[in-house]
Amino acid sequence: MKRQGVLIVLLALSAPALLAGCWGSSKDTSLNVGLTSTPAKVGSTQCTNTCHAATVDILGEAIATTWTSTTHTVDFSVQCEDCHGGGGEHWGTGPIPYPNPSAAACAATACHGGATPSTLGFDNTKHANANQSPDGSFSQISTSASSGRHIQECSRCHNPNQRFSFDSSGNLVKPVPSALPNPSVTCGSCHDGHQPAVATTAVPQRANASVYYPRFRNFLVSSATGAQVDNTLGTQINLTNDNLIFQGNGAVKSSGTLDNSSVVGTNNELHVERLCAACHTRGTYQNSGGATHQSDIYTEWKESGHGNRNAAAFAEFSANPPAYTNANTGLPFELGDHQTSYPFDMAITTVNATGPATTTKNAGKSNYACFKCHHGLASIAYQDNVEGTSSAHVLFGDMTVTCITCHNPHTDVTGNTKNTRKPLVMSKYSSTQATFQGNVFFDNTAVPSAAGNETICVFCHQGRESGFTLFKRRIASGTTVTGSFLNPHYLGTGAMLWARNGYEYTDNSTGTALPKSYGAVTAHQNTNCNGCHMASSSTSGLGGHTWKIIADDNSAVNSTTCNTSSCHNGRVPTTNAAGQMNTFYDNVVATIKDYDGDGTVEGVAQEITGLENLLITLRDNNGITYNDTSYPYFFIKGTTSSYTAWTRPQLKVAFNLQYVIKGLPSGVSQIGVPNRTAAVHNYRYIIQLLMDSYESLYNNTTGASGLGIPTPAALLANRPTGSRDATNYNPQTGGGYDPLQ
Repeated sequence: MKRQGVLIVLLALSAPALLAGCWGSSKDTSLNVGLTSTPAKVGSTQCTNTCHAATVDILGEAIATTWTSTTHTVDFSVQCEDCHGGGGEHWGTGPIPYPNPSAAACAATACHGGATPSTLGFDNTKHANANQSPDGSFSQISTSASSGRHIQECSRCHNPNQRFSFDSSGNLVKPVPSALPNPSVTCGSCHDGHQPAVATTAVPQRANASVYYPRFRNFLVSSATGAQVDNTLGTQINLTNDNLIFQGNGAVKSSGTLDNSSVVGTNNELHVERLCAACHTRGTYQNSGGATHQSDIYTEWKESGHGNRNAAAFAEFSANPPAYTNANTGLPFELGDHQTSYPFDMAITTVNATGPATTTKNAGKSNYACFKCHHGLASIAYQDNVEGTSSAHVLFGDMTVTCITCHNPHTDVTGNTKNTRKPLVMSKYSSTQATFQGNVFFDNTAVPSAAGNETICVFCHQGRESGFTLFKRRIASGTTVTGSFLNPHYLGTGAMLWARNGYEYTDNSTGTALPKSYGAVTAHQNTNCNGCHMASSSTSGLGGHTWKIIADDNSAVNSTTCNTSSCHNGRVPTTNAAGQMNTFYDNVVATIKDYDGDGTVEGVAQEITGLENLLITLRDNNGITYNDTSYPYFFIKGTTSSYTAWTRPQLKVAFNLQYVIKGLPSGVSQIGVPNRTAAVHNYRYIIQLLMDSYESLYNNTTGASGLGIPTPAALLANRPTGSRDATNYNPQTGGGYDPLQ
């Protein structure tokens, strides 16, 4: 029976097999062994039955007991000495090659290196500490603890599998001070080497097949902070594997059976982030009592939109939406089309898809495509381009965007840093009229290499449609323009930053089909997502993994980065009090323009809103009402019925209006509200799109000149210049643009 892997690479792990009670007096070579020959193997039975029958590992579990039922042993016949090296010279008193097996040993070609090549890059990650900073004595960190105790408390994160022994005077005995191991977060720092995975019984969608889920390292952490703690400190959480990838208290039981009545409140949540939080948040040094030195990443993440389980992006997709509160209404979320039933098999691509006669329908409702971004573990299948294949994993519970959604702890991608993931396929689009995939935006143009680490941001923050897909599906010759609105979806600011995915126009005013030009705020592209959303801040709750920027705060913060002489030169306010962020503008423009033609020069965010309002006025005159908080957003004027009698100019404008206003969706209407999101991410591109949309709809609206609104010519006189021609959605054989553009 073949068992299917789940989500996280299962490494050959490194919890030590040689612990107290089995060592003699010769310990000097126990950590950095210089053997002159390869010791012979004595067999796992000799290890577990003779020497280590009663030995517990660093997790406090009996080695012999866990080893006999481990997936390493039962399924793959991996023996003790396959990881720790031959014991022929050991016998309880001598050296053994690998007390703490290295990641390189686990990633050997015959083991995880061949099956999961990504692990071969582990030695180049920060976890592997290739540059030996910190060194074995942690000399660069100063605390009030003695040297040995200091090494012990730092090793909690930097060398977590190491055990420490002290004599009656408190002097470090083991490891030997003269032969300190090089600190390294190896496989066993996160995984349990003696029992790396647990298998459920058959999930409903996979007949006669069990599904692995990893068994993780058991850390004791604070329930409040997530940081590692001592047994004597407050309320703690014992991080067992069932609390991470698999939620045994929810709908899916450890036996593999289903009981949806067991979903009570929020008990179907997964908490994968807690394993990372054990080290990636600020805690307390074990002996000195001071605050640890690392960034408080877990606390920041909990305050972010990525970690907010009450956010609609995650609550609506949970197993129990009414257990979460909608911040905009103060009421519980209602049951809807996105409520998820688990297990959710990412190998099955469509809702209600059926396989062999013995399988059941896929769980959930219309979530499969949504889970690219709305489930932090499912997203990895899309990033690795394995969704819908037998390599895809099974989801057992609710998860937000979490640490491993954006970071791969096993490898650094070439060109990226901080273990940031780079999706194998950024965009995958399939319809009768347009099919493409690759490292492209949804307008089928390349994502620039300059996106760097932040390519992972664009993966979700570009919406789901573009001007290109709109043209191919609804505008081009031979397509049907009437019908439902083609929604660009939400949070398209990643593409917006790079001046992509809007509907771009040729020169409709002259009828010569010459391309218009489009451009970007290149300084913002150079700053990129992290430059603003993860900038250092002296104000608590801003920057870092909160992804919150200056505009999210009402107190004085540091805006020096924005207010340099080459950029805004003091025009970006230091607070958001009284809507100051609504009034800023770009110093690169010699004289700020009246983009919306109302006779008043305002901040960029206000000018953009003025352009939006002009389009809404024209739409209303076309018999269409726009409501940005109610799907499907465009209605027959005076009714609650969806508008479907589109003309091509109307549909193009509707797409761009939604693209701009829903760049940062809100539960309350943003119509008439200064659009800071569009202004900050790329005001030039947005103003160009809105002006061109206005020109198109004005010229195709009967009686537009009598509405008391500016002529297109008046607005276009102030149109920002662009650096590239409009995207040619349908190149003609003889050159030029499709006239319908």
